[in-house]
Amino acid sequence: MNATLQSTAVPLSADDLALVLALTRAPTLADAAARRGVDTSTVFRSLQRIEKQLGRRLFERDRRGYHATGQRHLLGHRP
Repeated sequence: MNATLQSTAVPLSADDLALVLALTRAPTLADAAARRGVDTSTVFRSLQRIEKQLGRRLFERDRRGYHATGQRHLLGHRP
């Protein structure tokens, strides 16, 4: 793994990673919440916490839902 990427990666819990994955696969908070079996507000608060922890937005928001920004390297993604 590249040393630059390694130093910027922030460890997240398995639940946090599962939530990010669910939101990547489901375009809305409600869909992601249903996939995870939690309330929409839980997904919203968790995503806010994760993005704050990483210091970056992982998703762009618009009327159609949430779209990944391409910041996977912050999750420890290996190219």
